[in-house]
Amino acid sequence: MDNFTSDLMLDEATDFLSKITKNPRLESEVLLAKILDKEREDFYKSNILVDAATYQHFRNLLKIRHQGKPIAYIVGKKEFWSLSFKINEHVLIPRPETEYLVECCLSLMQETNSYKLLELGTGSGVISIALAKENPNLEITAVDISLKALELANENALSHNINNIVFKKSNWFENITEQDFDFIISNPPYVDKTQLTKKEMINLKYEPEIALFSMDSGKSALLHIIHKSHLFLNQGGTLITEHSYNQKEFCQNQMQKQGFINIKTFDDLSSHPRVSMGSKSNYG
Repeated sequence: MDNFTSDLMLDEATDFLSKITKNPRLESEVLLAKILDKEREDFYKSNILVDAATYQHFRNLLKIRHQGKPIAYIVGKKEFWSLSFKINEHVLIPRPETEYLVECCLSLMQETNSYKLLELGTGSGVISIALAKENPNLEITAVDISLKALELANENALSHNINNIVFKKSNWFENITEQDFDFIISNPPYVDKTQLTKKEMINLKYEPEIALFSMDSGKSALLHIIHKSHLFLNQGGTLITEHSYNQKEFCQNQMQKQGFINIKTFDDLSSHPRVSMGSKSNYG
């Protein structure tokens, strides 16, 4: 058989991926759309004829996905905040719950005001770029320890016509000289590697460990950020950080110890504590 149809290929792929993903049809459509340079909607408009070479290419990608490689790395992109971002294995794949960081930060801002914001561990740049899209008056410094991550973040900023972000190599606060930020925001590594099941480790094996795991039961990076942030915030400035569902009390207690006020934690869509924030006292 020299030709295949998209309907047939998608049916076969859906069955093949059903054992490893909750969304086999969706993922099959995403992979085939990438190969054919189509939109997923095109598969519902017509039954597309595909040659044998393309069919084989599709099967090869399916095998890679079946082995556990995340689909975002296979197709090289991921949606975040209704925007499309380039993604590779040098950066963490953006999660939907991280959009709460953006929501929480925007809820504290007046659109007409100019703010200085520092993002720690920017990765692919999705958080800073989403914020810059929503508030062009922001003056953002986004740092990461990985030069390859920063290259990708710059590329993503350019693709979205963002020009109010300065990307800088820094190990957390190490190369930060300004001390007058209105907001510090971060999705740091907070996973406790020792507590993961074998299946969870397999699911995360393609992502950079430096962006996922932290020492001291996943708390080391959070502790460093909370303890240092007050040195770089304006009086009344706010720290906003993502964390694990079981780190709410830890984050709140550490913020309190550092003199933060108005400390709050917000749940994600699964009703898990996910984002905590606190403000630097006007007397701090």
